[in-house]
Amino acid sequence: MDAALPERVSVVPVRTPTLPPATHTNTWILGAGDLVVVDPASPWDDERARLYAELRARLDRGQRVRSLFLTHHHHDHVSGALDLRERLRADGHEVPILAHPLTADLLRRTLPVDVLVQDGETVLDGVVAVHTPGHAPGHLCLVGDGWVVAGDMVAGVGTIVIDPAEGDLQDYLDSLQRLRDLGPELLLPAHGPSLPGADVVLGMYQAHRHQRTVQIGDALERLGAATALEVAPLVYPELDPALYPLAATQITSHLLFLERHGRARREGERWHRA
Repeated sequence: MDAALPERVSVVPVRTPTLPPATHTNTWILGAGDLVVVDPASPWDDERARLYAELRARLDRGQRVRSLFLTHHHHDHVSGALDLRERLRADGHEVPILAHPLTADLLRRTLPVDVLVQDGETVLDGVVAVHTPGHAPGHLCLVGDGWVVAGDMVAGVGTIVIDPAEGDLQDYLDSLQRLRDLGPELLLPAHGPSLPGADVVLGMYQAHRHQRTVQIGDALERLGAATALEVAPLVYPELDPALYPLAATQITSHLLFLERHGRARREGERWHRA
């Protein structure tokens, strides 16, 4: 992964309780003299110590951690943030935690966010935060010179889940398009390897979601009326049935998208093709 990374960008993948097939979350380290650490994510001591050892070596070379930046509120992105801040504080470094206001609100009972970051704000020289809701309401990407720290907008391994309890498919599609419009060359996701050919990758993610929407609409037409769980075997025939409830969560986000566009309607838990 490192060979493909831009100047002033490095990564420490840390093991996290994330969704399979992913096993790690990428903690991105941005900058040279001043550093921004993105998504210090692991709840496990050995992984936390390994990340800190990397940063400690940089501190010993005269670099400084300027902030800890959270792309969004999910546990596999934030669960090492307080530990890392305390380790840095013990070495005499006061480092704020940065996040979008919506992320700060979702974390208010468990993790205090020190600095609220709005869309378009600069968090490091040449690096700007871009609000990209859809997967999570306060999701932020970081845009540099030709690259994007993409959080959970895309994945180098696995897929992106849109949970209607906190996400929105239309917002997600709009956020993908916003990233495309920025014209990056390289995507730096939270899980798996970096992804060159950003425009093609983002376009494929859009096309995949639209294809799923068509499949779900066709399944409703075939079934007449169905719950999201009943639609799952038709849309995901390759899945282990034990995973159908997770698939139904994703399907529900598409059904809500169809409803918004007048192409589906619901009666209780059952959905009809409109």
